[in-house]
Amino acid sequence: MIPNISIIERKKIQLITLITQLYDLELIESIENILMDSKKDWWNLISKDEQQAIDVGLEDVKKGNLISHEDMLAEINNRNKIGKSGL
Repeated sequence: MIPNISIIERKKIQLITLITQLYDLELIESIENILMDSKKDWWNLISKDEQQAIDVGLEDVKKGNLISHEDMLAEINNRNKIGKSGL
């Protein structure tokens, strides 16, 4: 559920008011760190291997190397059938 914009705006004003009343530098820096961490780009949070895998996938899309969802499900079902028959 997405909160009403007016609720968000009211909460932000409440936070601003509370922050302006603070005199604890450590607490202020903690709040700053929380706010700065929330702005981090997820790309920088994933491993280089994950980044490379995504880049390879994007290149495949550009080259038209795609498999439809239906074909992929059929392939998975096929592999599951083969795997079960080998038990």
